Amino acid sequence: MRDPEDFWDELLAQMEARQVVPVVGSELLTVRVDGGGEQPLYRVLAQNLLIKYGVQPADPGVELRPFHELNDAISILVRSGRRIQDLYRPVNDQLRSLLAAHAGSLPQGLLDLASIDAFRLFLSTTPDGLLAQAIDQGRYGGQARTETLVFAPKLASAEQLDLPERRTAGQSFVCHLFGKASASPFVFAIHDEDTLEFMHHLQLSATDTMRRLFSELRTQNLLLVGCNFADWLSRLFIRLANVQRLADNRGKHEFLVESNVSASSGLTVFLERFSPDTWVFPGTAAEFAAALAARWRDRQPASAAAASQAAPAAARPALDDTIFLSYSRTTDLANARQLFADLQDIGADVAWFDKTDLHSGDDWEQSIRNAIGRCWLFLPLVSAGTEEREEGFFREEWTQAGERARRILGRKFIIPVVVDDTYDGNAGTYRLVPESFPRKHFGHAPQGRMGDELRAELTRLIRERRSPRKA
Repeated sequence: MRDPEDFWDELLAQMEARQVVPVVGSELLTVRVDGGGEQPLYRVLAQNLLIKYGVQPADPGVELRPFHELNDAISILVRSGRRIQDLYRPVNDQLRSLLAAHAGSLPQGLLDLASIDAFRLFLSTTPDGLLAQAIDQGRYGGQARTETLVFAPKLASAEQLDLPERRTAGQSFVCHLFGKASASPFVFAIHDEDTLEFMHHLQLSATDTMRRLFSELRTQNLLLVGCNFADWLSRLFIRLANVQRLADNRGKHEFLVESNVSASSGLTVFLERFSPDTWVFPGTAAEFAAALAARWRDRQPASAAAASQAAPAAARPALDDTIFLSYSRTTDLANARQLFADLQDIGADVAWFDKTDLHSGDDWEQSIRNAIGRCWLFLPLVSAGTEEREEGFFREEWTQAGERARRILGRKFIIPVVVDDTYDGNAGTYRLVPESFPRKHFGHAPQGRMGDELRAELTRLIRERRSPRKA
C-alpha cells in the first residue's frame, strides 16, 4: 500500500480540479438503536425482515455477514420457501418504516461527505434516498433540490434519465446505480444475483440509455467510500468504469476506502499487481469522510469561509421568491428537469420536488402544498401527455394554484408552459386545464427548453422582482 499522505495529496489535488465522483456505499448508513448505540442501517433492515417472517437473528444457522446482511437475509428466506419476487415489496415497506422512525437524523459521515462542495455528482450503491437528503440538508437548507437519477434494467428507458447536457454550478445529482426502493420487483437490488444482473446490463446498455452519466463514470476519478463490495464485484465494477484495461497507464484513478480490506486480502494484492492506478485506503468510511471534509476545509480556507457566509442566502431562497414547477412525473419528468436547468441558467430560484419518492400521505405532499401556497410564480407543464391523464397529483397542484390565483391581483402568478414540439400557439388545443389558467400567452418550452419569448418574459419578471421596491 502507498503512503497515506500520498493518497490524501493525490485525492485532494484531483478534487480541486473537480475530477472526482464519490461512489457511496452502505457503510456510511447507520441508525440509532435502543441504548443509544448505532447499527448499520441494512443490518437492522435485514433483522427486521427476518423477524417479520418468524426467523430470529439469533437462531442457529442464521448468519448476517457485515455489509452483506440484506443478501444473506434474502437467501435465508428463499431457502425457507419464499419466492424472491415476493420479497421486494416487504423490503421496501421495512425500509420506509425504518427510515420514517429515524427521520430527521442523518448519519454524520454522510453529512460530512455531502458537505464537500467539490462534489456535484454522487453515485449511490444503496436503494434509499438518504444521500440526496444529506446533500439537501447541507447545501439547500433542507429544500429538495438534489436531482435523482436511477439505473435499473427493468425500468422503462424513459425513466432512466440522463444527466442534462448543460449543468449549472449549483446543481447536485445522485445516481442510484443499483436501483431505488420500490414495491415493484426487480427494479432495485436486494441480493447478489440482482447485483450481477445490474452489472450485466450496465455493461450492455447503460451507455445507450444514460450516455452522459456513464461517460463521466469512465472519465472521472472515482472515490469509493464504504461500498465493501464482494471481491468479484469490486474487480468488475472498477473494470467497467474504465475504457482501458486496468494494467494500462490509464490517466485516471480509483480511490478505494473500505474497512474490510487489508494489505493481505486478495483484492488488495490483485489491485497492487494489476491496477496501479487504484489506490487503497483501509479504514472506516465515517472516519474517512470526517477527515476528508476537514482536510478539504483546511486546504481551501478562503473558499470554505466564503461558502459558509454565502450559502444561507444562495441555498435558502424564501419560498415567496421561488418558481414552482408542476409536472406529470409519468409523462413530463425529463421536460421538467430540462426546464429546471434552463430556469437556473437565468438566475431563477426554483422549488424543485423530485416526485420519485412521492407516496400518498407522505410529508412531501404537505411540503408541496406549502410551496404552492407561498411561491411567487407557478409554472404548470402542459402537454399531450397531461391531456391523456385525467388523474394525477399534478392536477391537485393545478387546482390549488388556481384557487390561490383568484386571491392575487395586479401581477402574473400562473404561466402555463407547453412542452410539446408541435405547439402552434393555440392554447385551446389543451382542454384538460383548469378554467383558472389564463387562456392567452401560454409559454412554449419544447422538450423543456425555453423558447426565446418565454425566456425573455421570465427574465424580465425576475429582474422586476429583484429590483429595489419603491417606497
